[in-house]
Order: sequence, then C-alpha cells, then structure tokens
Amino acid sequence: MEENARDVAGLRGAVVDLGRRMEQGFEAIDRRFEAIDRRFEAMERRFEAIDQRFEAMERRFDRMEERFEQRLDRLDQQMSRQFFWVVGIQITTVLAMTGAIAAIAAAALGR
Repeated sequence: MEENARDVAGLRGAVVDLGRRMEQGFEAIDRRFEAIDRRFEAMERRFEAIDQRFEAMERRFDRMEERFEQRLDRLDQQMSRQFFWVVGIQITTVLAMTGAIAAIAAAALGR
C-alpha cells in the first residue's frame, strides 16, 4: 500500500510538473504568436502606406491626363480654326484667279 501511495504521489507530482511545463510551453507559443501578430500588423501598416502612395500617384496621373486632354482639345480647336482660314484663303484665291482669268479673257476677246 505504501508503495502504491508513493507511486500515486510520484505520479501526481509528474502530472503537476507536466502541467507546469505545458503551461510554460503554451505561454511561449502565445508570446511567439503575439510577436508574429505584431509583425503582421507592421506589414499591414506598410502596405497601407504603399496603397496610399499608389492612390496619390493615381490621382496625379489622372490630373496629368486631364490636363493633357484639355491641351489636346485646345490644339484641336486651333487646328480647326486654322483649317477654316486656309480653306477660306484658298477659295478666295481661286475666285480671284478665276476672276482675273475671266477679265483677261474678256479683254482679249474685246480687242
């Protein structure tokens, strides 16, 4: 009986020791997970900062694209006005030349 009592007491001690070691192991694992969580949070903050930079760049590109389109529209309007002037001058020149040729022909026939 005494031997069984000692064995049971030793077993209890071993179970208590095992429980203490398991608790220490779980605490160590918890600390590691906390450290990993902090690292992930830091990475998340970095990614958020990178996202903000990309959004800022995208806004800048959008503004540049808008200015570029405005300049192209102004250039298109200027070219349209110049085209109308060139066509107008050409029509006037053709009419003047036709009138001059007609006048010369009339003068040559009337002689």
